[in-house]
Order: sequence, then structure tokens, then C-alpha cells
Amino acid sequence: MEMHMLDSLLIRRALPLLVSFTMLVVLALLSDYLLHVAGLVWVGRYLGITGTLFLLFSFIYSARKKKIVRSGPIKTFLMLHCRGGWIGTLMLLVHSGVHFNAILPWSATVLMLIVTGSGHVGQYIYRKARDEMKRKSGDEKLYWDSLTVKALGKWRKVHMPLVSLFLGLALLHILSIFFFWNWK
Repeated sequence: MEMHMLDSLLIRRALPLLVSFTMLVVLALLSDYLLHVAGLVWVGRYLGITGTLFLLFSFIYSARKKKIVRSGPIKTFLMLHCRGGWIGTLMLLVHSGVHFNAILPWSATVLMLIVTGSGHVGQYIYRKARDEMKRKSGDEKLYWDSLTVKALGKWRKVHMPLVSLFLGLALLHILSIFFFWNWK
């Protein structure tokens, strides 16, 4: 029984998710550290702008799903959404650095990580698990797979409100930057 669980979708799909998410955080910390060592901390400010543009670009997938963009394969748009979101999140994590001086940007950063994790769940676990489960016959492995799919089946009900909340916090952060910017 344990052998079946180890070969289940939970392990085969959750492990790549964990590795991708861990790489994101470790790469962000390493990049921030290297920028500090090189005396290039100022670069982090501009990564905020670039990272935001990557995240905005990733919303082209939503535009394609809602048929605002009418041509092109949906799988390509999903791939651009996932990669653009990962790269944008990485840049924004480096931008946020390890500075605990303001609650609004840190709230947005924490929420961004939660949204990214939720997106990973949707992409790497739920969709692939659902597709694989459809192809399987009724064995014990199917039991573990069905538990995984059932537990993750409502990920979008969490993901979409969190995206909206993150966008609101990010917008407030951007507006506060413009308001408090030293314009002299």
C-alpha cells in the first residue's frame, strides 16, 4: 500500500512543484545577496518595474481564455502565463529584498508567493492529475490519485480571489511609491 502511495500522483506531481517553488525562493535570495555583495542594491528597484511587466504580460493567458485575444493556441498562452509569472515573481522577490521596513510591500510579497504557489498547484498538480486519472483503470493507485484530485479540485476558487487581492495590494504599493517619491 505504501509503495502505491509513493508512486502516486501526489508524489510525482508535488515534488516538481516543491522543487520549482523552492528554486524560486532560493534563486531570489541568492540574487539579492549577490546584488548586495556587488554594491548593486539599486538594481532591485528596477527589477520591481520589470517584474511587474512580466506579471502583467502573463495575464495574456486570461485574455486568451476569455477570448479577448482570439487567436493562438491556448497551451502556448498557458506556458507564457506560467513562465512569465515565475520570472516576474522572481524579479519582484529580488526587488522586495529582505527589508522589513513597510507592511504594504511585504503584504503584497507574501500574497504574491501564495498566488504563485496556488498557480503551481493548478498547473502542475491538478490539471495533470485529472488528465492522468481519466486514463487509468480502477486500481489502488487510482484511489490515491482521486484523493489528490479531489483535494486540489477547487484550487481556482482560492487562486482567483488571491490574484485580485494581490493586484490591489500591488497597485496600492505602486501608487504609494509615486506619492512618496522624491520628485526633486
